[in-house]
Amino acid sequence: MKFDPYEYIGVIVPGSVVLFAASLLYKDFIPALNSTLSLGDFGLVLILAFVAGHIVQAGGNLWESVIWHFFGGMPTSWVGNEKNALLTEKQTQRLSQRLESDFEATCEEIKNGRGPTREIVARIQKDGGSERIEKFNRNYGLMRGIAVAFGASAVLAVIKNPEDWKVAALLFGIAAVATYRMARFGIHYAREVYVVYLTLR
Repeated sequence: MKFDPYEYIGVIVPGSVVLFAASLLYKDFIPALNSTLSLGDFGLVLILAFVAGHIVQAGGNLWESVIWHFFGGMPTSWVGNEKNALLTEKQTQRLSQRLESDFEATCEEIKNGRGPTREIVARIQKDGGSERIEKFNRNYGLMRGIAVAFGASAVLAVIKNPEDWKVAALLFGIAAVATYRMARFGIHYAREVYVVYLTLR
């Protein structure tokens, strides 16, 4: 089994953001973070960041549901829309023909969440053309976690010091930028999935 550092980075980084923010706002939350870390302390903080990161990413699952709700669903489902922002009209026609030929499916089924998107990704992985797709997916997950981590940190800042709204506003601003980046990577991921699928033999 190949080691994939992104599986840990995408969890530890958002968790670290929340732990660091909490340690700054609440000095007794993790005392070790407010002093020089020993090797043992660093190991403990790393484990806590990993655990916190998974909790943050759970919030990320909810956050992405909220964001994509306003755009008519996840980007991978956009090919079923009359005016999708992923493919050209000719590409969409070719995709419809390919789906019918390979899966006896339609773009409309993808729009409704019943299409073979996972099977398409599996075919791409089998063909060895998924590296660029996976990069988009990893960055999407990382940005999703960072967005929620800074959003949660902003909430902690408001609770701790309601009068110091500038700090909270800055943190919310960073969360908004991360959300924008998340959306961009999500769109790039979906587009790349279908474009690569169209090039498969």
